[in-house]
Amino acid sequence: MTEVYLDGVRLEFEDSGSGSTIKELIETIENDLSGLRRFVMELWIDGEMLQEWRGSRVLNRPISIYSDYKLKTASMEEVALEGLDLVQEYMKVTRENIDACVNDLRVGNGRADAVMSSVFDGFVEIVKTIDALARGGERYRMDLFRENPAAYFNPVIRGLEELREASDGGDSITAADILEYELKPLLEEMEGNLFHYYA
Repeated sequence: MTEVYLDGVRLEFEDSGSGSTIKELIETIENDLSGLRRFVMELWIDGEMLQEWRGSRVLNRPISIYSDYKLKTASMEEVALEGLDLVQEYMKVTRENIDACVNDLRVGNGRADAVMSSVFDGFVEIVKTIDALARGGERYRMDLFRENPAAYFNPVIRGLEELREASDGGDSITAADILEYELKPLLEEMEGNLFHYYA
């Protein structure tokens, strides 16, 4: 028999159709908690904590194949603060990667491609995280940013497209210039203008 615990409390749970998925279980619980502004933050299945479980194939599995679920929740405020800390950390690391990439590009170091890839990944994570936070903040009437972060998304995308073109064309000088004189100042502007506090 499947047992479900929410924040240490056993729920009265019955998988009547025996075909419900883990995703449906979590969505049902989060819908019930939405008035309390709480979300499932940790998922334990049969004693094992799953990392990065959202969006994974695990969510499509039937509930019935496991016997024990433990879900731990956090408030919207806790989620938002964690997200703001995370995005500021992404920005710090991406800024450091930009400096390293510019140096590598200017001296012709072959390592530049790997560092540039991490710059792209960093910007993607920054935009995704800020967008998710802004949407959540709007939905729950939380003033998470000092100004609308969406105004920065198009300039970031445009800068990354220019950077990819320069990189694909083998133009390391232009790529370094885009990083140093367009993307880095844009990132610093975001850091300076968006946040009410700094992690």
